[in-house]
Amino acid sequence: MTEQNPLNTPPEASAAETVPLTGAPFAATAPPAPSPAYSVPPTVSPIPSGTAPVRWGGVVWGLLLTLFAGATLYVLASAERVREVGDWLASLTPGSAWALGAAAIGLVIVVSALLGGIRASQRRRVRARI
Repeated sequence: MTEQNPLNTPPEASAAETVPLTGAPFAATAPPAPSPAYSVPPTVSPIPSGTAPVRWGGVVWGLLLTLFAGATLYVLASAERVREVGDWLASLTPGSAWALGAAAIGLVIVVSALLGGIRASQRRRVRARI
């Protein structure tokens, strides 16, 4: 009859590989060292190679939204200015309203194109450094 093993260790295990049942934590056992065959050298340096680029898109759009919010607050701060803007909007003809809308869309397109050019030049400058 075979003897049952309460620790479920293989019978060929030596006494050095078994853990004593003293109630002590497993601090005495260290994790095995990684095999050098499986270690891969890092391909990218973890240290930053330079300063972070300025995100001009966020800066420009943030400034435009700040200007729009400031103008809106300026108009809404006085009942007289609100009335004047209401009168101005009511006096717009359909042609001038369309022209105003086209100008606003054109402004968005111009700013987007400008920021696209800035981003392309930043990418080109980064590629030139590599």
